[in-house]
Formats: sequence, structure tokens, C-alpha cells
Amino acid sequence: MPEAIDTKPDNTEPSFKMNYVSAILLLVLLIPVVYTIVVNLQAPPPPPVITKDQATPQSQAATPPPPSADIEAAALKRVADKPDYDSYVNLGMVYYNRAKYQDAINAWNKAIELNPKSALAYNDIAAAYGSLSNWDEEIKACEKALVIDPNMTLAKNNLNWAKSQKNKK
Repeated sequence: MPEAIDTKPDNTEPSFKMNYVSAILLLVLLIPVVYTIVVNLQAPPPPPVITKDQATPQSQAATPPPPSADIEAAALKRVADKPDYDSYVNLGMVYYNRAKYQDAINAWNKAIELNPKSALAYNDIAAAYGSLSNWDEEIKACEKALVIDPNMTLAKNNLNWAKSQKNKK
């Protein structure tokens, strides 16, 4: 015989006992939530008000970079004041960046006169010749750089590029 199923509803409330462990766990979970809500409800601080008296004087303000003509004049002045290898390399870079490639080559040749073992100056000359599409001279300059520094990756890359450009003709 089948057992009778009790169909009467259980109206008893579940017993919930709050012990110390449950209370601490509840607090540990609620404190960060309450803190986050309180912090986010606070109004942000107002932006600072700068008065004319607090403004940075013009003499202390950052100076903008000089125009390119001033950069060239400064490089020429440095060469005149201190005609050394570094000043000629710098002057060559200024000329190169202004697309004055022949002037850059002349400046770097002067740097080589002062430091004949400069693979960097030869590589810079090669780059200028490449910008002028003078592949033969670029190849020669790269090869001179590689005689001085056989491991100079930039000169190797420029040499390969110059040879590939020359072969396209």
C-alpha cells in the first residue's frame, strides 16, 4: 500500500540564529559596500580658483621651443664657438632635418676630419646621399662606416637598402 503524502503546508518559519561568527561575517561584507556608497555620494572638491596674484609670472613660464631658423643659428653659433666633432655632427643633423642634404654632408665631412674613426658620421652621410638618391655615394659611405664598425646594424641596413634602390634603376 502506498504511503500517504502529507499535503498540508508547512507554515513554520525557519529558525535563524545569529551567532557571533555570522555577525562578524556580515559586517566584513557590509563595511566595504557602505564605504563605497558613502565615498561616491560625496561631492567632488571644487576646482582651485586662480587669482591674478597667484598666476605664474611670465618670466617663470615655460619657454616655447625656438623656431627652426633659431635652431640652425644656434647650431652655427656652437660650431663658431666650439668647432669640435660634436658641434659639426649636430649641425649636420640640423641641416638634414631641414632637407639641406648637401649642407649636412659638408658638416659631417668636417666632423670626419676631426674624428676619422666615426662610423656614425659616415652612416649619417650615407643617409643624406640616400635622400638625394645618390646610391653609389651612399653605398661608399656605408662601406666606410662598416670598415670602422663591422657590427653597425644601421649601416648594414642602409647599405642593403641603397643596393636595392640602385638595382631598381
